[in-house]
Amino acid sequence: MVGENSISCQMLHHGAAASSSSKAVVLIPSTESLSSSPAKESEIVYSSDSILNIARPATIQLSGNDNKETIWNVYETLRTSTKANMTSSNAVSTVTARREITCVSLVHTPKLDGAVNDPTVLLCGFSDGTLTSWLRSSNAWKERILVNDCDKEYGRSITDVGGMLLEDGTSVIAVSCSSGGADYHEFGNNSSSSKFSLVQIPTNVVKFQTLQSKTTLLLIGTAAPRYNKIHIYRSGSQQRPTYCGSLAGHEDWITCFDWSHTTALDYLASGSQDGRIRLWKFEAKHTESPPRVQPDLAGDLSDGESRAEEQDDLEEGESRLEIFHDTRVTSVYLEALLIGHEEPVTSVSWHPCPKSIYGQDLILISSSMDRTILVWGEHESGIWTPISRVGSAGGILGGSVGSSLLGFLNTQIEPVNGTWLLGHGYGGALHIFYPDLSQGESVMDGTLSVEERASLVPWKAMSCVTGHFDGITDLCWEAEFGSYLITVSNDQTCRIWAPSQADCGEAWIEIARPLVHGYGINAVTSLSTSDHRHMLISGSDEKEIRAFDATAASSNMVSPEDSNEEDSVQRVERAFIPSLGLSNKATAADGAEEDTSMGFSKSGSKLPLERDLGSVSLWPEVGKLYGHTSEVARLTSTLEARSCKVNDSSVHADVLVASSAKARDVETACIRIWDVKENRCLQVLAGGHKSTVVALSFSPDGQYLVSSGKDRRLCLWEKKSQDSQESGSQDLFSLCAAIDSSHKRIVWGAHFCPYKSSTFATCSRDGSVKIWNTCTSDTGNTEIEEVFQFNPTTLSANNKPESVTTVAFAPCQLKGGALLALGLENGLIELWKVPIVEGRGSELLPEFLHSIPPQQCHASTVKKIAW
Repeated sequence: MVGENSISCQMLHHGAAASSSSKAVVLIPSTESLSSSPAKESEIVYSSDSILNIARPATIQLSGNDNKETIWNVYETLRTSTKANMTSSNAVSTVTARREITCVSLVHTPKLDGAVNDPTVLLCGFSDGTLTSWLRSSNAWKERILVNDCDKEYGRSITDVGGMLLEDGTSVIAVSCSSGGADYHEFGNNSSSSKFSLVQIPTNVVKFQTLQSKTTLLLIGTAAPRYNKIHIYRSGSQQRPTYCGSLAGHEDWITCFDWSHTTALDYLASGSQDGRIRLWKFEAKHTESPPRVQPDLAGDLSDGESRAEEQDDLEEGESRLEIFHDTRVTSVYLEALLIGHEEPVTSVSWHPCPKSIYGQDLILISSSMDRTILVWGEHESGIWTPISRVGSAGGILGGSVGSSLLGFLNTQIEPVNGTWLLGHGYGGALHIFYPDLSQGESVMDGTLSVEERASLVPWKAMSCVTGHFDGITDLCWEAEFGSYLITVSNDQTCRIWAPSQADCGEAWIEIARPLVHGYGINAVTSLSTSDHRHMLISGSDEKEIRAFDATAASSNMVSPEDSNEEDSVQRVERAFIPSLGLSNKATAADGAEEDTSMGFSKSGSKLPLERDLGSVSLWPEVGKLYGHTSEVARLTSTLEARSCKVNDSSVHADVLVASSAKARDVETACIRIWDVKENRCLQVLAGGHKSTVVALSFSPDGQYLVSSGKDRRLCLWEKKSQDSQESGSQDLFSLCAAIDSSHKRIVWGAHFCPYKSSTFATCSRDGSVKIWNTCTSDTGNTEIEEVFQFNPTTLSANNKPESVTTVAFAPCQLKGGALLALGLENGLIELWKVPIVEGRGSELLPEFLHSIPPQQCHASTVKKIAW
């Protein structure tokens, strides 16, 4: 909202995929009676980069019909205040070295379970060894930095973290796993802390659990080359954990744990990269024998093979381990070995209340990199078998991550009633499944077996949480009406987002994925006009510019109001990706083989699922533009410049596109002007730059093009008059003005004011923003005049103005000036009021208006802002 003297901002949508880590998602149970949780439904918490996203379900009204659907929408984000380890980040420049949250867990509260004052505490582990916690109190989250390794030269990536809240409600015990072992941390209610090592070999999973015997156990799973073990400690609030022994059997890395219980027994499910799941039964009994002291061999690898063989030689039903605590002894038995997955098991989850549906007290759900989610039940013979398969893989066989499901990293079921199931796919999409209870009366038949019950209650796929899983490089609005947003990313996908009315306001969803590429996509711009809606072009590292046109299905979805109107453009129903090649084809003759065999879950949604977005929602390619000899860096068009009405009869009617490429010499540091409709290059603008042009912007009347980039040179290109073109010159634009060293460092962005064709802004890595005017000199030549220069209010780590990476004028006018948005290198966004004046000497100065709260901003560099 923009007022005369104030501005308020509200985050409508946060579109981001989960990190591709099996521990990046956790569910917060719905506890309506708890003061710390305002949610009526269980919440999904997932990490993307170094941000935590909290999602809740919302009901939306589908356009064109009376159907309503449930979608999951991120309503809150948590942005850490910790900083990256600059030493290690500078030493390694690959994408894999970037700092991100690798694991999230919900802190175990053994003494407060079921109490009305149970707090919600989350633990976060980072790739640089940082450990933080988030406490929700009075519906507000507060971060506490537990371990910050940014001062160290190198910190090991945390693979999993588990925690337990002590009786005082503020002190926390945390155990972190990494390639260096498992470390035990205890943090008091003040700044005091203590740390020691529990296991000295690589570990991958940790879990706290309080048994029905009131004994709290700490389990740690190892990630050794072979013969891995589950190390068990007895944990107490006033003493160090006591080593109780280990459980052997898994032949590869142990990846996951989950607990369940019946009336008198506790059950542990453990999964491994060996593709096996083991069920362990914990049975507590009274004993008069004194507790046995187990030697702490958690870090000893030398006896791993022999001890594994010893446990394999035990008779069936014989105790594998005995845990003594006061007058009780807990015996551990191997209950079952579950074999069914063909690839590593990534997660296991017990159904919280399966009796009403499956007629059994214990139902297990597991996920694997074999792209399946299996529901396990115990047969009448006592053998555990898969009773149902869940999943909506689909996609294109052999396709990129954006077009094919490569496997499930995690699965979790709604922790209170089991009313829905979540599957975390590789690539970050969160798949949601709901049980089909339409035959609920038949399920109540007590004579049915568990397999027959499962067949009557299939899991249906619903709209999932999607988003880019790598850095977004460019974005733009649909050029004609701004009815949807187009984004491209280094994850090799182009995505379209559109709003829908929801009970919580306005919800944005991904409705199409026009392009699933073999290269990272660097630039995109919309060419949608009144004569030809829904067209776009993109540029990537393959050196070509590709044009795409919407399919009939996508056109109806993005513009349902036009679905009944006659469209002069002939559109195909869908596009196909060839087995060899990158061009989306309009026919299926050369299309790659699509995976339809893995669709175990039917769609229960009218919205496109992840499997549809990666294949069915593709747009056919309608043209290629050749000319650049290096990777395409930037695209812009005259349509993109017209973000508001321009009452000027001289507005250029033709649609022109300007492009630049990554330059290695002066020859490639050129700008090309294209007519996409005619599929040809109209002009090559050479001689203006010596290095890569990364900033391009047309004026709203199409008369000027401003460019700048790594050489810091600011160039203004003017469109020649109609008389000059008719006199024999074939060139459309000519260099009319240039300023060397317009900024002290690389110029990242430039943008013309949408309602003042003579005013534009530039921004630079030096932390400055400059406002320029085009003017006519006494000799009649066009010149560039600097009007204002200012710096963002945000300071960098060295106490200098933060680098400004993008600028954009808003189409709405303020009283006495223009609204300008600044995107910063640290991810923050500032809004400024800039006076619109004709020349220097004005008493008016740029005025800072608003800074979007950090919790609603990005965690990394803002690449593009578009109004």
